[in-house]
Order: sequence, then structure tokens, then C-alpha cells
Amino acid sequence: MIDKLTVLNPLARLTDAESAGRAARAGAVGLWLTAAGSVIGAASILLRFDTYLARMRAAAAAKAVHQDPVVAEAVMRSIGPSLAWTTIGLAVVVSLVYGWLGVVQWRRRTRIIPLLMLLLALYGLLATLAGLLGGQTAGLTPPLQLALSLTLSALALLCFIAGVRGGFRLHALRKAG
Repeated sequence: MIDKLTVLNPLARLTDAESAGRAARAGAVGLWLTAAGSVIGAASILLRFDTYLARMRAAAAAKAVHQDPVVAEAVMRSIGPSLAWTTIGLAVVVSLVYGWLGVVQWRRRTRIIPLLMLLLALYGLLATLAGLLGGQTAGLTPPLQLALSLTLSALALLCFIAGVRGGFRLHALRKAG
């Protein structure tokens, strides 16, 4: 098992097609981790539905102080159960797409899927960190969920790096042979 985890090391050499294939399949594992994170986020909103809505309204009210009263009123009316249900639905749809892309990556061992996911994961991780440092996400996400989310994101990032490396190495080996 430890031998198979060496593909997650970004500095390890991928010498043969077998190790490159394992590395490319790590991209699929990263997609499944990301899908699991989306499902956990949707479940968290569902389990804390009223608290989630109240905190969203409080955050919008705090920002509405500097806005036109008509705009602030429209924003407050739009934050209702339908917004939370839309968020839950989108999270489930996104997790299904990630799961499907994981199956495609596992079978085809491409280089494009993990590359795109690496870029999205980097953006998501940086946006989360910027939100934390700027205090914009304070109170909306429980600390345990935030820690789990950041851990899953970091692991998925490693998997996507391995997937990109493995996909490009497999492509080079196929081209050469």
C-alpha cells in the first residue's frame, strides 16, 4: 500500500507506464474526494438549514448598511429557503459531475481532467484562504467543517498534481512507443 502512495510525492519519478498509470488514477481519487466534500457541504446546510439562513441574512444585513435601502430590501427578500435549497441542489449536481469525471479519469487516465481540476482546486483553496483572512466567511462555516474541507482540498490537490504528472507521462510514453 505504501508503494502505491509514492505517486502522491510530487518529486518522485514516474519511470514506467505502471507508475504513471497509478499517478493518473490518483486524479480520479482527487475527484472523488472533491465530490465527497461537496456532499458533506450540502448535508451540513441541510442539517443546519435555519441557522444557515439566519447567518446568511445577518451577513447580508451587515453589508447592506452601505447600500441603497431599496437594494438592501431586495437582497434581504432574496435570501430565503429557495436560495438554500438551490445551494444544496447545486452542490449535489456538482458532486455527481465530479463523481462521473472520476470514473472517466479512472478508465481513460487523461491529462486534461486533472489539469483542469488542479486549476480549480488551486482557485478554490486560495479563495477559501482569502475569505478566511478577510473575515468574509466568519460564522457561516463551523470550524470542524472548515478543517475537514481544507484537509480534503489539500489531499485532492496532491491527487490532482499526481494525476497531471501521470497523465502527461502516459501521453509521452504512448507517443514514444
